[in-house]
Amino acid sequence: YHWDLPLWAYEEGGWVNRESVDWFLDFARACFTELDEVVDSWITHNEPWCAGFLSYHIGEHAPGHTDLNEAVHAVHHLLLSHGKAVEMLKEEMKSTTPIGITLNLAPKYAKTDSVNDRLAMNNADGYANRWFLDPVFKGHYPVDMMNLFSKYVHSFAFIQEGDMETIAVPCDFLGINFYSRNLVEFSAANDFLQKAAYSDYDRTAMGWDIAPNAFKDLIRRLRAEYTDLPIYITENGAAFDDELIEGRVADQNRIDYVAQHLQAISDLNEESMNIDGYYLWSLLDN
Repeated sequence: YHWDLPLWAYEEGGWVNRESVDWFLDFARACFTELDEVVDSWITHNEPWCAGFLSYHIGEHAPGHTDLNEAVHAVHHLLLSHGKAVEMLKEEMKSTTPIGITLNLAPKYAKTDSVNDRLAMNNADGYANRWFLDPVFKGHYPVDMMNLFSKYVHSFAFIQEGDMETIAVPCDFLGINFYSRNLVEFSAANDFLQKAAYSDYDRTAMGWDIAPNAFKDLIRRLRAEYTDLPIYITENGAAFDDELIEGRVADQNRIDYVAQHLQAISDLNEESMNIDGYYLWSLLDN
């Protein structure tokens, strides 16, 4: 699932509606039935952070809402549908095709070592990373983030008995989309007490720090805190403005970006971090 929610489903409440889990399972069953014999591996969701927070809280993607309560409900239903789809493939369909989920993860760093900046870093990490990693691999949402969200999410009763066990059902691999890192600092004006800090890193055309060492930090953390499952880098790449010189685009910035991250993977595998595959985003689109 890469965010293409049918209009009829949006009109019924979209991912905020718990029935969306059943709609997704109908979709998954159709895919498994028709395609499992020709598919090498399945990914349930690509970047549920985007389908949840970016769409229902930040409002950048459809449906463009800015409601944290809606977003937290939506994310829960996205993750629940992931777990139920894994169960369906393995238990109902009796398939041995590997299945996993892809998370877009970005390491967060504090601008300074101050208590306030480290709090900002922790909150930013909870919002972008731990709110997804913890339920999938530890079977619970991070308590500190539940407390932080409780200003807008007045009840977590939508988390029903058995939900967290389903979300944490074992899968076969973890997909990671990695592009950049974030430097943050304390801000009393922000609900999460954090804002982006100035970074002197080289950046892509989208303003994203080029940070292959942060990629290494991320993988090491995942291995130390979360999982020994095979890891696939399901997206990695960079946007740069093309410069046409004598009819050609040299594209050296992109070449360097990809080379640096491939070298990082090689270095990590020398440390037995076991990254099993790499997919460039993207040859043609985006």
